[in-house]
Amino acid sequence: MHYHGTLASNGKKLDTSCDCGRPFQFTIGIGQVIHRWDKGVAQMSLGEKAVLRITSDYGYRARGGGGGSSP
Repeated sequence: MHYHGTLASNGKKLDTSCDCGRPFQFTIGIGQVIHRWDKGVAQMSLGEKAVLRITSDYGYRARGGGGGSSP
């Protein structure tokens, strides 16, 4: 999937798969990505676009945000 992550407070870009030129690949449900991606992407249909608004505490949980960078 392609993603574009920004800060809600100011719109600053955190990370994007578009800069790499290829979709980001991961396995859903095994903790390879932030918690909310595992939950949100699992509910999507193939080809669907979505906006996931994720607070850092819900996305990263106990492991923290790693400096506010990539998912």
